[in-house]
Amino acid sequence: MTQIVSEVATPVFIYDAGIIASRYAAVREAFPSFEVLYSMKANSSFAILGLMRALGAGAEIASGGELFLATEVGFDPLDVVFAGPGKTDRELEEAIVAGVFAINVESFRELERLTRISKLVGVPARVALRLNTSAGLSKSGGGSAGPLHERMAGGPSKFGIDEEKLDGLGRYLGEPGIELAGIHIYTASQILDADEVVANAERTAAAARHVEERTGHELMSIDFGGGLGVPHYEEERPLDLPALGTRVEEIFAPFKKRGTRLMIELGRYLVSDAGVFVSRIIELKESRGERYVITDGGINQFLRPVLMKVHHQVAVLNRLDDAPSIDAKVSGPLCTPIDITGQEIAVPEGTAIDDLVGIMNAGAYGYSMSPQLFLSHPTPAEVIVLNGRVVNARKRGKYEDLLLNQEPLPGTV
Repeated sequence: MTQIVSEVATPVFIYDAGIIASRYAAVREAFPSFEVLYSMKANSSFAILGLMRALGAGAEIASGGELFLATEVGFDPLDVVFAGPGKTDRELEEAIVAGVFAINVESFRELERLTRISKLVGVPARVALRLNTSAGLSKSGGGSAGPLHERMAGGPSKFGIDEEKLDGLGRYLGEPGIELAGIHIYTASQILDADEVVANAERTAAAARHVEERTGHELMSIDFGGGLGVPHYEEERPLDLPALGTRVEEIFAPFKKRGTRLMIELGRYLVSDAGVFVSRIIELKESRGERYVITDGGINQFLRPVLMKVHHQVAVLNRLDDAPSIDAKVSGPLCTPIDITGQEIAVPEGTAIDDLVGIMNAGAYGYSMSPQLFLSHPTPAEVIVLNGRVVNARKRGKYEDLLLNQEPLPGTV
């Protein structure tokens, strides 16, 4: 790791392609009946997207920008689904013209817009109904799930059509511009309880049968989301993937037998463990009993610990053999008190200026979730370790980049 940093400097996101490939293979083995769709929002680095496509994944996108990236990297449109509660008319038109497998509609109003747009472009819109089921997680969030467990179904939600409103579906399905492909249900993210995942699978299967009864047609596809979590705390345990897969496969076996296309969408589960965010210590200080380790990488480059109020393991990478003995707050260089990337982190007593600090589980929602322009620091680099070789995935930003797409007020510069 120190050798990599000596070549590319800090701050930098470092990803291990081997870990990603192994995690993908494990999912495919545990869920042999399911196609794996990579949720691009987790990490949309072009190199990561290319790796996912090469491994055989499809893509779950949530914006026109992600559709552009998916197209550029070469995903087959028939392996792409488009989710999201606020798609613009332009995005819907682009998705229809691109021929994505399904646009996951979140409301009846969106169905109306799709009907209108499909008539204008002369291409039918293939859709999947995203349903907000009446039941969701049985337990509230906690631990690395954050206080709200990122719940997206089972109560009031901006996501999906409320399950009890399906009686109003009929008038849309007769429209020539709409082709119903399937259903989509995504209950929550970062789930570490296998029973909760299985319960979601059962709700999804029941909802599929319900929609088929109402429409009189067998569904072409079922996307049961996923939401599989990764541990952040020592007391948290990883999911037993083979055992979980066996239970989920059994639930969907009748659909698979008749040829229904089954999908599971995963982002964090595939890439989170593979990434570390590395920054360099630029200051050490003590203030009224609190110790601070200040680095050159802050929440502008890795916002998740503060935004989602979750723990990420932090370590002084070049002192891993030294016993941690001092509690400190790890922060970035930003001029705001919320720029704390690690609370009560045990660091070695000999920690010094220029040591390297690594934040683990940084492969997901690191670069992609962070406000990179905050306080006008250059954006961090990204590298991937591929078969022992370090591959530059994204160049470090320059000060000149801050002027990109900006125009001065006339007469002021």
